[in-house]
Amino acid sequence: MRFTILLLCAICLIGCASMKHAADPSAPKVLLKQPLPPIPESITRLSFDLEVALFILQDGSASKAKMTKGSGDAEWDTVALASIKSWRFSPAKHNGQPVNSWFFLRTNVRVADMQIMNLAEILCTTRQEADTVYKAISEGRDFGELAMKYSVSPTREMKGFLGKTNISMYPEYVSKELEKLRVNEYTKPIKYGDLYAIFMRRN
Repeated sequence: MRFTILLLCAICLIGCASMKHAADPSAPKVLLKQPLPPIPESITRLSFDLEVALFILQDGSASKAKMTKGSGDAEWDTVALASIKSWRFSPAKHNGQPVNSWFFLRTNVRVADMQIMNLAEILCTTRQEADTVYKAISEGRDFGELAMKYSVSPTREMKGFLGKTNISMYPEYVSKELEKLRVNEYTKPIKYGDLYAIFMRRN
């Protein structure tokens, strides 16, 4: 079995009257990807595209998913579709309010090794709050204590600790920042859907 990485090539919101592109701030965005199943030997290509239509609810979950272009291996496609349906999204918005919407996702799948990193996180609701937290970390404040005080993630109860994480699950702009981290280094605040994230690499 071979592992996979994903490159999101194009994302569009399927509207009733028009198409909105990924650059549109009101369109859904991928926040957290779950790993796809290992590539079986029956799939001989090292790179291929998947296309999926998803119905994204106001809470960012997908209630429906249909694969419109697959790998050619029906069994693998079924498991991959279930994985994609479990991804988390920022919902589409209309007049500033979350709404249900159809979402068309095209992603390129490539064979690669997983990138595992021991991480902790702090998720803030505003840039101002994230900047305050970042300054406090820079001044020597304990990351875990700040996570418990400021983070809106369920990981706050564990002082922000995520544990061993496949960083390819995150959007590419996030994983690129994580790749730069050495042990005990942390990122600047990163826009993450409607939130702002600060990540730290642990031992």
